[in-house]
Amino acid sequence: MANEQNLIKNSERTPSERRESAKKAGVASGKARRKKANLKKAFETILQAEVASPNVKKQLEELGFDSTNEMALAMVMMQKAMKGNVRAFEQISKLTTTDVKDTLDKKEQKERIKRLELDNKKREQELSGPKSNTGLMESLLEAVKGGDEVED
Repeated sequence: MANEQNLIKNSERTPSERRESAKKAGVASGKARRKKANLKKAFETILQAEVASPNVKKQLEELGFDSTNEMALAMVMMQKAMKGNVRAFEQISKLTTTDVKDTLDKKEQKERIKRLELDNKKREQELSGPKSNTGLMESLLEAVKGGDEVED
């Protein structure tokens, strides 16, 4: 089990150890990507296959659609959305909108966050600025009120 004592920082490893570790990570990453791609291909194949149910196949053909699993799923999801299922509606909406808008929205949101973080840092710097200004202001106020002379 990993804990603080048996972890070695990359900065403390030799270049050859770092290379070996990066190589293992690359191999594992490639394996995971291939597995995910194969799963996607399998689902695409299944979705393009003919519907097994004769009743569903008949309904799809009567509506003028292909009798594929993909169309059957789309029909079922549409029926659920029309009955008031909000999640089905959200999924249909998500599938039919373009990803460009989502990407632009995410980019804009990241920019807003950066701007807010910079504004917060500026405020913190202003608040944590030199404290001597407050003492100077107090002595100036006392001088204006007729108190002692201004001190540095």
